[in-house]
Amino acid sequence: MTESGFRLGEPGDVVIHAGPRLSPRIVSVPTRHAEHLVDLVAGDDLFDSVTVLLETLDVSGLMVEFLDGEFGRINYVYPAYGPDAEHPMSFTTEFRHEGPAVLRHASATVGTKNGEPFAHIHASWLTEEGLAERGHLLPGTLVGPKGMRLRVFALADAQQLSETDRETGFFAFAPTARHSPATESAQEPESASASASTDAVISRVRPGELIDEAIVAICREAGFDSAEVRASLGSTTGAVFLDGTAPWPAVEFTHLTGSVRGALGDDAKVRLEAEVVDVDGEVHAGRLAIGANPVAVTFELLVLPTTCP
Repeated sequence: MTESGFRLGEPGDVVIHAGPRLSPRIVSVPTRHAEHLVDLVAGDDLFDSVTVLLETLDVSGLMVEFLDGEFGRINYVYPAYGPDAEHPMSFTTEFRHEGPAVLRHASATVGTKNGEPFAHIHASWLTEEGLAERGHLLPGTLVGPKGMRLRVFALADAQQLSETDRETGFFAFAPTARHSPATESAQEPESASASASTDAVISRVRPGELIDEAIVAICREAGFDSAEVRASLGSTTGAVFLDGTAPWPAVEFTHLTGSVRGALGDDAKVRLEAEVVDVDGEVHAGRLAIGANPVAVTFELLVLPTTCP
C-alpha cells in the first residue's frame, strides 16, 4: 500500500476501468491532410488561437505539433492518483506558472466538445530558472513575448469529437468521418480502409492496447507498409523506456513521434520517441520499449504513410 490508499501496479501493468469495455478498441478514419506553419504572437490566448484554425482552414479536426517559442502564463494540471483501486487515475488541482517559459515539447488535438471548438493540449517547458515543468494545459494559457510557431495538420475528411467515455469516465476525442452523422464512434465506427486519395489516418486507441501494436494495426488496415507517427498525444500506464521507467498508473505524453517499417509483413519494426509527465510531476523522455506500454485512458494518433528508403 502507498499514500494513494491502494496497491499500485508496475509500469506497463494494464488498468481495467470501472465502466463497460467498449468496442472497437481502435477507431480510425482515413483522411486527406494539409500541413501549415502558423505563427502566434505575444499575448495570444493559446486555446483561442488553435481552435479558431478550424474555421480559418475550413476543417473539423486538427493535430498540432509545437515547434518552438515561448509561453507567457500557463494554467495546467498533471496526472494524479485517483480515489480508489477501481478509479486509480485522476488529475492534480490547477497550477499556474506566471512569466515567460521556453517551450520544450507540446502537441494538441483540436475539434469540438458539446458543439463548441475545443483543444486537448499537453506540453513541457523550461522556466526562467531552468527548471523543467510540464502538464495538461488549461484555458487561460498565453503565448509569451517571443511568440510561438506551430505545425498544423489539417484533416480534410475527419472530425474530432470530444465526448464522455463510458469506459473510463473521462472526456476523450474520437474521430468520425466529416460528413457522417455524429454518432458514438464506439457503436458505429468508420471504416479505416484507405482510398486512393488518403494520405493520413487519424485514430483513437482505447485503454489496455499496446501503443506500438496499435500503430502497426492502424498501418495494416490502411495499407501503409511504412509510416510515421506525428503530433500524437495521450496516456499510458506509466511508461517503459529502453533506459528507464515512469510510475504507474498513468503518464501523459507531451508528444509521441516515430516510424514504422514493414507493417504489411510479419516483422514490423516500430521506433517511438516520447516525453511524458508522471504522477510526481516529473518529466521522462526517450525511446519507448516495444510491447510494454498499454494505453491508460486514451491515445490520439496521427499516422502518415512514407516511402521506405
